[in-house]
Amino acid sequence: MTFPTTLDSDFGTLVDNVDDAEAVNVNELRRAVEGLEAKVGINSSAVAASLDYKVNNFFVTGRKLYLYENTAPTGWTIVAVTDRVLAVKGGSYGATGGATAGTWTQPNHTLIKAEIPIHTHTISTTGAHTHTIGLYGTLQGSGTNGNWGNMDDDITNRTTNSNGSHTHTAGNEGSGSAHNHGTTYRPSAAVGIIVTKD
Repeated sequence: MTFPTTLDSDFGTLVDNVDDAEAVNVNELRRAVEGLEAKVGINSSAVAASLDYKVNNFFVTGRKLYLYENTAPTGWTIVAVTDRVLAVKGGSYGATGGATAGTWTQPNHTLIKAEIPIHTHTISTTGAHTHTIGLYGTLQGSGTNGNWGNMDDDITNRTTNSNGSHTHTAGNEGSGSAHNHGTTYRPSAAVGIIVTKD
């Protein structure tokens, strides 16, 4: 039996409050009570459609729920499962629900800086151009005919600027030994509790 779609508002009026014994008034009230009893059910009802059966078979002792609250409601106890995120069973978490899995510690890993392969730097020129060399040096010797002894070195350094095939060898920069990032990371979260039915 299902609940009515509208609430009953009038079961009839008893004349003089005592002496109207019309069956229609009594039957309307009886049908409403029967419908209510059938929907709610008796204590420990075996009727799967009744509210008593549904409540008793859902809120059984040991049932666990996640609540976005700070304290357990009456009849429930907080489960000592700490510092976890909620996950759905399957994949890397395995096929068993109602259990903890995973770890906050990331696997050890190493950062490696790859060596740049052999290559050549080339300079592209367009059109006629001039390289100007500033001459300077240290005056050596004495007298009026001094010798600019460093002039040749300076010219050589300024004119020999070729760059052949080479590599940039990877040193210690950017590399490291195996390590992990510990267990300090936590995602932004809405913190609640897991409770079990007493």
